Amino acid sequence: MNLLWIVLVTATSVILGTGLCFWLIDRAHEVDSPTWIFKTILCPVIRIMVLFVIVSQVYPAVDANAASTGFWSILLQQGQFNHLINILFFAGLLLSFIPVLSHPVFALPIQSLLTIALVFYWQYADSIASLHLFPSLATILKITIYMMLAYFVTRELCRYVAGAIDTRFAVTGSIRLVSDAIYLVLQIPVMLVYSSFLTLQLPRPG
Repeated sequence: MNLLWIVLVTATSVILGTGLCFWLIDRAHEVDSPTWIFKTILCPVIRIMVLFVIVSQVYPAVDANAASTGFWSILLQQGQFNHLINILFFAGLLLSFIPVLSHPVFALPIQSLLTIALVFYWQYADSIASLHLFPSLATILKITIYMMLAYFVTRELCRYVAGAIDTRFAVTGSIRLVSDAIYLVLQIPVMLVYSSFLTLQLPRPG
């Protein structure tokens, strides 16, 4: 697994997804359309698709013999692709009503880990007698540390990046999309930690 390649694919997909959201919201303002449709429906769906791209690159960390294309093939089996989109969309809505967890620093990694957990379950449920998808205490502590680190890094970066975007494109409120984009990139260590936890449950060769 090439970590540099993962970061490049993640950054590219995040930039494209965030740029598309900016464009849609800007177009909505130009034609006086309600922006809530884009902010509460279309942009979250776009974010989920970006999340799929990121997870597909990280998922081989679970099984060294797997490829990123294996992630997509599992999703496409028996209509699980649409099923997972619906799960993550409603999970995002649910998290938005829960204090603390509604913050992107928690909500986005939770959606990512849920994606990995479900795909892992669909792939190995028939071959592993007892699957444990809920992480161990040590794994939870590591994940929490990375989440908090991502929070502080993003908070500092957003002060400059969001302000520069607002000034450059004469818009307001870009900080939410910018922070989501940065969180998507910085959650890679969280996914790798959880993937390592799942890997320990795979049958060892020989």
